[in-house]
Amino acid sequence: MRSVSAIGLGKAYRRYRRPFDRAREWLDGKQRHELFWAIRDASFEVEAGGALGLVGDNGAGKTTLLALLAGAATPNAGELVVAGRRSAILELGAGFHPEFSGRENIHLVGVAQGMSRAEVAGRVDEIVEFSELGAFIDQPVRTYSSGMFLRLAFSIATSAEPDVLIVDEALAVGDQRFQLKCTERIARFVQAGGTLIFCSHNLYQVKKLCRQALWIDRGRVAAAGGSAEVCDLYADRARTRLLSGHTGAADAPSVLAVSRVEVVDAAGLPATQVETGDAVTVRVWLRRAPESDVEPGCAVGLVRSDGVVCYVASTELDDVRPQAIGADEFYIALHFPEFTLFGGSYHCNVATIDGRRPLIMLDVREGEAPFSVVNPKTDWGVCRLPHVWRHDGTQAAVQEAVGGGRA
Repeated sequence: MRSVSAIGLGKAYRRYRRPFDRAREWLDGKQRHELFWAIRDASFEVEAGGALGLVGDNGAGKTTLLALLAGAATPNAGELVVAGRRSAILELGAGFHPEFSGRENIHLVGVAQGMSRAEVAGRVDEIVEFSELGAFIDQPVRTYSSGMFLRLAFSIATSAEPDVLIVDEALAVGDQRFQLKCTERIARFVQAGGTLIFCSHNLYQVKKLCRQALWIDRGRVAAAGGSAEVCDLYADRARTRLLSGHTGAADAPSVLAVSRVEVVDAAGLPATQVETGDAVTVRVWLRRAPESDVEPGCAVGLVRSDGVVCYVASTELDDVRPQAIGADEFYIALHFPEFTLFGGSYHCNVATIDGRRPLIMLDVREGEAPFSVVNPKTDWGVCRLPHVWRHDGTQAAVQEAVGGGRA
């Protein structure tokens, strides 16, 4: 059962060059505006009990899309269906009256979120308890900090028992303990069959809470799919934009040249995308100049798109030699039984070396065999390190270890 369905969804705003052009347009009927499409041609679906994450740069159109989903804005194009009761946390403090107390705003905002007056009255104590505002609940909300606003807004929105919960950056405010409390409540909401639309710049939270994700870029859907894949694509683009780096190949003749590089999967098929933990092999072909006495060798570097060199291996350091496959043709494969790098785009930098003089690079090829990695799990960082969690023996041994052996 679909909880949210959008087909060709679009939202446009009028932009005027001068402040008085709006009034002049109204008076003489001549168009003096241009349309700015904050969202254009967006299509997606969310099943009941599903969780969709929204990622993208500031100004990309995410907030406009959330406003459409929450019913706070009307689309200019396309179709949008949201089944059931909606509850939204959009702009921090939106819908609150600054002169009213927190308790009075519970009744005001609760009714606006779709609850009846009786429902709000029956849930006031629960809302106050979850918000942890204590005596501040009876103070005007204009005296609240951003963190206190969040506590109250989140408590009201989630207590409304909505079918669809829409959250915009709400977990970016407040202390870590309350963020964890909110995250746990959202997770329970989804597990109970609620539908979540969650927007955040924290990609870890999007991966953790959502199975699916949309990347919004300049008002359009740039990517849609599994949250791990979409978040990795977005993070990779963000890293790439920080650098103006280049890739290229050396064209000058070399006594030992790289003739071909490819990345293959466990089946030996060329791979443009792999998952963290997959078996991956980098294949390298070398060509030696005729009558050269070079002892063929090479080094392979795995480089992330932002220029971070994640790993380098060389035949000289590992004491192996490429296999001769012809008079002056050689082949070597660098195999990773479990590829541990996390999501992003990568490429191979390959350099040839003389096994007898390994400090000199004879031919350097950058940006070879580009491929991407998707991490389907929620662990974070650069790569997955083998590890175990354990208890170190008996209670006495643990106390001795913690105490450093002190009496």
